[in-house]
Amino acid sequence: MFRPLTAFVLLAAVLTAQDPPPSTSLVEVPIAPNQTCPIMGKKVSLPLFVDTELGRIWVCCKPCYRKILANVPKAHQTAYPVVAPVAVTTCPVSGEPIGEHAVEITLQGSRFSLCCAGCVDEARARSQVVLAKVLQPRLVDVGNATCPLRGTPVAANAFVVIDGHIVHLADPKLVEAVRKEPAAVLAKARELAQAQPPRQKHEHRPARAADATGAEAR
Repeated sequence: MFRPLTAFVLLAAVLTAQDPPPSTSLVEVPIAPNQTCPIMGKKVSLPLFVDTELGRIWVCCKPCYRKILANVPKAHQTAYPVVAPVAVTTCPVSGEPIGEHAVEITLQGSRFSLCCAGCVDEARARSQVVLAKVLQPRLVDVGNATCPLRGTPVAANAFVVIDGHIVHLADPKLVEAVRKEPAAVLAKARELAQAQPPRQKHEHRPARAADATGAEAR
């Protein structure tokens, strides 16, 4: 008379075993957006933005892209009217200490130092990753050059933070796939990073009086 109940319990156990528990990993993509469009003055739409030499500027609609690029300094000043200094002791690009060759750079209303002028171009190209490191200095960059999901080279500003670790991706759209198995993605990214050739020693490049990067020596 107890067989039906026993069968039910066994079936429930099987279903539970097949259904993985929800992930407890914290998965996020840090952003530091302007709140209003510098062209129209309207609330920005987070999927709409323009990457510039002064960082990412969010807008309200696609027609504003061209106007942003027509005068980036003015658009940045309007989008981020207050530029706040952020103290850093380690360069968010090279990982080297901030020393005698330091230059300052402004991205999205944050002004901070890089170890030398040679890091400026990469800081601007990878502005979102760099800002994440500057504004959240406890983040650890896994440093993978190959995407753990696609097995292809990573893109400049495609990344996700998994439990405090920056994992680089081939496409920003892959973040949703990361949420399904964050622990496995993090493990794969670490494996890929460890298999990479050692990074070349960073050579500091002093800022010149009229440096083409436009960075300012401290």
